[in-house]
Amino acid sequence: MADSHSSPVQREPIFNAPLLTLAIPAIILAGYGLQMLAGPSGQDLLFNAFALSPVLLRQGHWDLLLSHIFLHGSWAHAGLNAAFCLAFSTPIVRAAGRGAGGMLSFLVFFLLCGVVAGLGYCLLNLTGPSENVVIIGASGAISGLMGASSRLMGMPRGRLNRFTSGPVVGMTVFWCGVNAASAFIPDLMSGGAGGGGTPVAWQDHVVGYLFGLVLIEPWLRVFHRQYFTTN
Repeated sequence: MADSHSSPVQREPIFNAPLLTLAIPAIILAGYGLQMLAGPSGQDLLFNAFALSPVLLRQGHWDLLLSHIFLHGSWAHAGLNAAFCLAFSTPIVRAAGRGAGGMLSFLVFFLLCGVVAGLGYCLLNLTGPSENVVIIGASGAISGLMGASSRLMGMPRGRLNRFTSGPVVGMTVFWCGVNAASAFIPDLMSGGAGGGGTPVAWQDHVVGYLFGLVLIEPWLRVFHRQYFTTN
């Protein structure tokens, strides 16, 4: 006969990711909502003021390396970036730890990946047909999270995947391959990812990914030494 006083079965929570992982996706979606409130003419003004291009960077508008991250071209663009951010930010948030320090570290890491991704795009397109093409969106920053996450996924606390490990090689080949292919097949990633059928700044994605892939280990060793010392 069953024991009527037995303890209830413990159930895993449906959502167990750190709450901080919701912050940036919420900012992305809320930011695009505010863009929509500005109307078509208002959005044009925002793009003219805050979007990034190689020519504008060459003219000294370094602030655009940061501001372009917070603009998006469509709900599909914003939604896809928010979903990818939610999917790949959890390992980094957990590695950074709780509290204000961990939160600030994650946010700075995210923004730094976006800035370097934008800078890489501009340096690779200083001359040529793309020098006047503006880019917007958090895709470069999120690609950095993807690269960093590939070093952390499946590993116990205190260890990272090697560059030659299966998860890192697999993710790198997939993400860089898909983005490089979009250079030769422009429609491959346009539309949903780029918003409105516009081409995707694939160099931005690749640079961001590789930067996050390399940066995560020294970042944790300098700012989160407890990650490597906690048993």
